[in-house]
Amino acid sequence: MKKKFSWKVFISFGLTYLFIILLVSGIMLYLAPPGRYAHWVDWKIMGFTKDGWGALHIIFSFSFIVLTIFHLFVINWKPFLSYLKSKKRTGFNKKREFYFSTILVFLFFFGIVYSVPPLKYVIDFGEYLTDSWEEVEQEPPVPHAELFTLIELAEQLGFSTTDEITRKLKLHNIKFSNTNEQTLQEIAHANNTTPIEIYEIFTRKSSMQGGTGAGRGIGKKTIVDLAVEVEETESKVMRILEENGIKVKEGQTLRDIGDSNDISPQDIYKLFEK
Repeated sequence: MKKKFSWKVFISFGLTYLFIILLVSGIMLYLAPPGRYAHWVDWKIMGFTKDGWGALHIIFSFSFIVLTIFHLFVINWKPFLSYLKSKKRTGFNKKREFYFSTILVFLFFFGIVYSVPPLKYVIDFGEYLTDSWEEVEQEPPVPHAELFTLIELAEQLGFSTTDEITRKLKLHNIKFSNTNEQTLQEIAHANNTTPIEIYEIFTRKSSMQGGTGAGRGIGKKTIVDLAVEVEETESKVMRILEENGIKVKEGQTLRDIGDSNDISPQDIYKLFEK
């Protein structure tokens, strides 16, 4: 015969699973960085963002409440009601335990409200862990900069138009659709990257600016590397080289190009100085 479905067993397992999930998500939220930083660097742990852990904690908290109510008022309502009736007749003989638990709850409540040690130390330690994630070089230029559109970012950076930003994004093959509506966070998600990496693309200065030269390792750079540094397309870089009588083949490094054209990699770079 088919066994009857046991709601008591179902609820017992459910509450156990929910307790574990709430415990883990609570710890993750306790350790998580502040929202402005978490969104900026697209912080994740165990595959979930801070918002993801928050959503898990909220939804499963509601689920825990629902199962608890169901456990009390559906499964155990009769035993619970019978217990209350018996206590009404015989009297409540666990007053010490009742008073102790009530006082303890009130102590925790007001201890948190008024930041009383040692509860205050738990909160302070959590804030210390939260702040420890942030690095100065990774802080957003303004709070929640990931919610800015490209037009708003252009104004923030002092650009008269978004042309310079969009040109750099296209150069790095970053896809975007609307400079007035699409936020930096949406663009980052669409390109499987983070807001800070997108932001660094159009704020990073070329090593060619100011005539500082190419630096070390110039000979190992490819045409693609050169195009990125001088903020031009690969085809335009190759065209400029060919216009200057320099023969180029795909995949060659600047050292290879220089050797085959009797020119130094540094002289090749000079053709692109602004």
